[in-house]
Amino acid sequence: MTHDPALPFALPERPPVTRIRQRDLADLLEGPAARTQPMAGFDAQYGDIVDYIVRITEEIWRDRAIGRIYETYDASCTIYGASSVVRSVEEVVAATLASLSAYPDQVTDHVNIAWSGDEEKGFYTSHLGYSQGTNLGASELGAATGKKVMSYFVADCISRDNRIHTEWLMHDSGAVLCHLGLDLHETAMQMATVPLADVFVVSPMTRLEGQAPRAGYDGPTDTPDGWAQHHFDTIWNARRFEHLPLHYAADAAAHWPGCREATGPRAIGELIISLLASLPDATTRVEHVCWSDETDGVILAVRWLTEGTTCRGGMLGNLPEGKPIAIRGSSHFRFGGGSVVEEWTVFDELAALAHAYRDPSGGTVQTDLSSQNATSA
Repeated sequence: MTHDPALPFALPERPPVTRIRQRDLADLLEGPAARTQPMAGFDAQYGDIVDYIVRITEEIWRDRAIGRIYETYDASCTIYGASSVVRSVEEVVAATLASLSAYPDQVTDHVNIAWSGDEEKGFYTSHLGYSQGTNLGASELGAATGKKVMSYFVADCISRDNRIHTEWLMHDSGAVLCHLGLDLHETAMQMATVPLADVFVVSPMTRLEGQAPRAGYDGPTDTPDGWAQHHFDTIWNARRFEHLPLHYAADAAAHWPGCREATGPRAIGELIISLLASLPDATTRVEHVCWSDETDGVILAVRWLTEGTTCRGGMLGNLPEGKPIAIRGSSHFRFGGGSVVEEWTVFDELAALAHAYRDPSGGTVQTDLSSQNATSA
């Protein structure tokens, strides 16, 4: 373990891999001169797990080598989306074709790729990307609009022997609808009329244990996983927002769904408070933590799940009350000077709203949209 004074935790020793931040794409695509970590079963052209993720993404999305999906995804792969589960490589190919048909000039910029694991148990990667494209074809959201769309996404993948077998995919649907000029709540109500292929069971941990507040995280905080557990438990679960200046630099920048931006601990706290105002009994649990040692600081990637029941107001707007929903999201934190200096948080607002509007007996829960305000855009 090594402890850098610029970090609030120590990092375990592991092989160096490709750094992607502050580098030209052409330089990245040349790949490393030699393999830098053991990767049994992976094609010889890939120098490390980050190089693998960058180059297969470029081949599939920029070069349009869609058939490479058959060589880089397991035939029975499972991809967990916000409102559906994909269970075969054919469905991955179909979804890729649909996306490129709707946005034929679509390209992806690589923001961060954090990772963990090894060649024996498999590599886990958390890929934060920024997608840009023009809506020139029909999509599940309707007819082509001709508008430019830009949004963040996070793809958390487990890969082994050159193939991805499990993935969690999170999109900033709020930004997409904002750029397309579509109303978020009206679109969610339309989506709620489509039956789900999979039944989503929400079983949140209650905020109380008996009649007393549930005990918080009391483990170590000097590891990447411990810091993440402490961060979400203290700020998101315990609502101790006075701790924000202990976690974030005074000028920290945060990028949130729906084109929301914040600077400084107080403004970042307002984003979290706004989300929790829509789910006042919500609990958040950390599902996975990984990291990367990048050019401009260490990146900590946290996949998390927030579960609660809806209340009108806050970030999610005028929803039917008392509806149980779950929001799976990802937060990438960049560190400097011992604190978070930049954060990217991604989750699917549209899917969350559709869950709230969906009637378990079929159809859509009706609500009054007349009081919607700018938070629903």
